[in-house]
Amino acid sequence: MKKILITLILGLFLVSFVSAGMSFSIQPHSVYNFGDKVNTTLDISSNGEFNEIISINLKCGNGEVQVYKEFLSLSENIQKNVMVPIVKNFIGNLSGECKLDVFSGNKLEISSSLFKVSNSLKIEFLNWKDSFTPNEQIKIEGSAIKENGNNVDGTYFATIDDNNFSGEVNNGEFSISFKSPSDFLAGNHKFILKITEEDKNGEILNYGEKVTFLNVLQVPISIEVVLDKKDILPGEKLKGKVVLHDQTGESIPRVEVYVAVKNNNGEIIKKIISKTETSFEYLVEKNQSPSVFQVSAYSNDLINGADFNILENREISSEIINRTLTLTNTGNIFYEGDLILHIGLDNVSIPLSLPVGGYERYTLSAPDGDYDITVGSLKKRVSLSGNAIQVQKINQTEYSFTPFIWIFVLVVLAFGAYFIFKKWHKPHAFVRSKKQKNVKKISEIRSVHESIPVFDSKKKVELSLSIVGTKQNATLGCISIKNYPEISSGQGNVKETFLRIEQVVEENKGFVYQNESYLFFILAPAITRTFKNQKVGVLISQQIKNILNEHNKKFKQRIEFGISVNYGTVITKIESNKIQFMSLGTLITTSKKLASFSLGEIIVSDKLLENMEEKIKGDLVQVGSLKGYKLENLVDKNSHSTFIKGFLARQERDRLKETNSEKKN
Repeated sequence: MKKILITLILGLFLVSFVSAGMSFSIQPHSVYNFGDKVNTTLDISSNGEFNEIISINLKCGNGEVQVYKEFLSLSENIQKNVMVPIVKNFIGNLSGECKLDVFSGNKLEISSSLFKVSNSLKIEFLNWKDSFTPNEQIKIEGSAIKENGNNVDGTYFATIDDNNFSGEVNNGEFSISFKSPSDFLAGNHKFILKITEEDKNGEILNYGEKVTFLNVLQVPISIEVVLDKKDILPGEKLKGKVVLHDQTGESIPRVEVYVAVKNNNGEIIKKIISKTETSFEYLVEKNQSPSVFQVSAYSNDLINGADFNILENREISSEIINRTLTLTNTGNIFYEGDLILHIGLDNVSIPLSLPVGGYERYTLSAPDGDYDITVGSLKKRVSLSGNAIQVQKINQTEYSFTPFIWIFVLVVLAFGAYFIFKKWHKPHAFVRSKKQKNVKKISEIRSVHESIPVFDSKKKVELSLSIVGTKQNATLGCISIKNYPEISSGQGNVKETFLRIEQVVEENKGFVYQNESYLFFILAPAITRTFKNQKVGVLISQQIKNILNEHNKKFKQRIEFGISVNYGTVITKIESNKIQFMSLGTLITTSKKLASFSLGEIIVSDKLLENMEEKIKGDLVQVGSLKGYKLENLVDKNSHSTFIKGFLARQERDRLKETNSEKKN
């Protein structure tokens, strides 16, 4: 009995020490992202009967979790395929450097090679552009790769300032497109891009973020001339600076700018090359007559100006040499008046009538002695002699006679030299003939290239690049003549038709100007005597359209046209025989674009509508960045119906009158 008990105890002891050999025949990969699966194979070799619980723990730097457990009863070698899903529901938030620990019961048998569990995405931009301009179409493209090297299929979220964008990431690629605001502040703007990959339940598996900066350039939008004073006296210095404004109104410093000082005739009298935000100076000449001058500035295709007034300066300068007093008009206006001369205690009134730069001389006399003499700002002690205090004007003839004699002598000598030269230096006949022949050829060549304008206005109207005049908002109509080369001769009643158009415009106190294939009519308040010209401009354009359509019905030579009506700032200068005008900003350019886009319709600019009390009916048209409306009709409000009907009735009477006149002829 005792032997049996000992045998059983030894048997149990031997069974408990039966072990199994374990190894990984397939090790985990080096990196896993959330959503992946760790697939590995565990080889178990038994050295006899093996009965034990096998468990596997996923152990990472931030924790440990059991991912496999099974009771095995073995008597031979086996392989166990182990799959560990890397999802939060299974492993929680474990991440970082990890391994798989295999336990037999509570004994650690073996550990796998180290691998990384990550929820990170790597974001890269492709063809990155550092700088952008306002109102630019921005396109940002790139790739999103998981840390395990696989492409991402997910969603992006982009933020720049207060603007948010979102979209899809497909097969590791994304593309973000948006238009930068026209008033985008210059400088660096933080651009934050976030990309997420989610499971079918919307839970975030992997996440990546990239922060960079978009550099927005300063774009010059307007230019301003700032003067330290608006009124200045001759002889003083005018100081100013040029400010170049960007898209947000901020100043752009240290940009080269061209400054021109122009007189009242618009002539440039001084050119200055300066920098923005840098002071410049202009010295007004001492004898400059009272007038309005202008300082114009040009930079980056922008131009603007500021006027300043040269004031009247009534000034007499005095000089005493020995006993001779010289009085000179150093002011800028004709001097008419009395000047008080103080000799000692006596006062003498000197009547003066001097043009600018003119002078008079006087001899001073007084009883022998030294006298304190004061005239204007001059004070001097002078020794005088004589019987009484006396101021005698010196006859200017004695000073001016000699120059006249010299001029006469020079003229006589010049005539003498001329006749001697003619006598001894006669040109040969064949030389004269050759010159005359050449002149004739040049004349013929010129006549070939001269073209007859399609429009010949009675008034002389000039477009000037720089004038001093009245700055006002005006209504401007533009007719684009699309087949101008065909009709430029004016034949086929073309010229007569355009004269009718001029008559309609002038009846409404406007004026007409032709620039190649474009005909403009301008309603400027300085001429119409009213600031409300928008409605009249629309009505005139309707009448012009009717005239051109009527022409195309009656005559073989058609006129292909488009019409626009716009609103903007012009400067006008009216003289006795001509009108000069200058448009500011892009008024003429935008008018041309809208008229060129039109095919026989009238396009009214949105700027005109903004400044017009009446409304119109018509479809919206987009010409690049410009907006306009195809005019169908002007809304006939009660307050304006009488005016509109009267205008149209008057134009219809004129048309019928002209038609009857043509029939009689």
